[in-house]
Amino acid sequence: MCTALTIATSNGYHLFGRSLDSSHNFNLTVHFIPRNYIWKNVITNKTNNIKYAILGMGIISDGHPLIADDFNEKGLACAALNFPDYTSYNKDLINGKINIGPYDLILWILSNFEKVSEVKNALKNINIVNMPFSKSTPIPLIHWLVYDKDDNCIVIEKIKGKLKIYDNKIGVLTNSPTFDWQITNLRQYINLTSTQPEEVMWHNQQLTPLSNGIGLTGFPGDFSSVSRFIRAAYLKSHVDVGDDELSGVTTLFKVLDNTAMIYGSVITSKNLKFKTFYKSSMCLEKGIYYYNTYNNNQVTAISMFNEDLDTANIKVFPYRNTQSIYSEN
Repeated sequence: MCTALTIATSNGYHLFGRSLDSSHNFNLTVHFIPRNYIWKNVITNKTNNIKYAILGMGIISDGHPLIADDFNEKGLACAALNFPDYTSYNKDLINGKINIGPYDLILWILSNFEKVSEVKNALKNINIVNMPFSKSTPIPLIHWLVYDKDDNCIVIEKIKGKLKIYDNKIGVLTNSPTFDWQITNLRQYINLTSTQPEEVMWHNQQLTPLSNGIGLTGFPGDFSSVSRFIRAAYLKSHVDVGDDELSGVTTLFKVLDNTAMIYGSVITSKNLKFKTFYKSSMCLEKGIYYYNTYNNNQVTAISMFNEDLDTANIKVFPYRNTQSIYSEN
């Protein structure tokens, strides 16, 4: 369970971010993947070069990056979100195609391309294979959000063996159902408004609004994928983002705050308790990855361009999950 979205400021900064919600405690780290890193395709056992440096959050397993959300030096970003009940990968390898596991699709995209248009064209040659990363790792059932600093955005879903690519004009993604269903469902909420309704007469009774904010009556507040999609889509489309980069970063975090889960607020049928492990925001122009965690409200920033892009080894940064408080006196 996750939420991802895009934000653009009036001065031309493009932000991409997500929240990661889970009942499972991952060994998460921020990682920097330089241009000369070489990775092995688990499906084909072939090695691949990195064309563009990459920065973001994920898990490093036996030296291999399993990416949750990253961006590259050219300003292309991608995130993987849980997509149960709908995902269906191919069982067999296909000759003449690029055969790849779902856990490596982000790495392949960000290491090779600059723009969403390039990704859309290249996906014609991709075969996502139903093979685990390792014997101890389950196959992730996911779909993907891809965004570039030209404000182009797509969703990638593999459904019933077919690769679906949707232009994402709303710039939001959560989980199941499918993206096209989520867009259709938004049409039920076009009555929502941030403005105050005027007083009315019902027969002989004059009625005035009871309080501010009444225009959002019916605004869904639960943590389901459908409701989080509506909240994120409405808020990012109606809030005052501001001009500069930090205004965009702040706005993106504020929108994600409205979808974040407090530990114990969502309990599964197996008695598993969900929480939002972290929220991220990436500035695609400046190459900075911002994040905060469930236990640490302070935002941590890592700049790609403060690193040597031409090295060969992955650099791992600590996952700062201890509350940091500014003491005034």
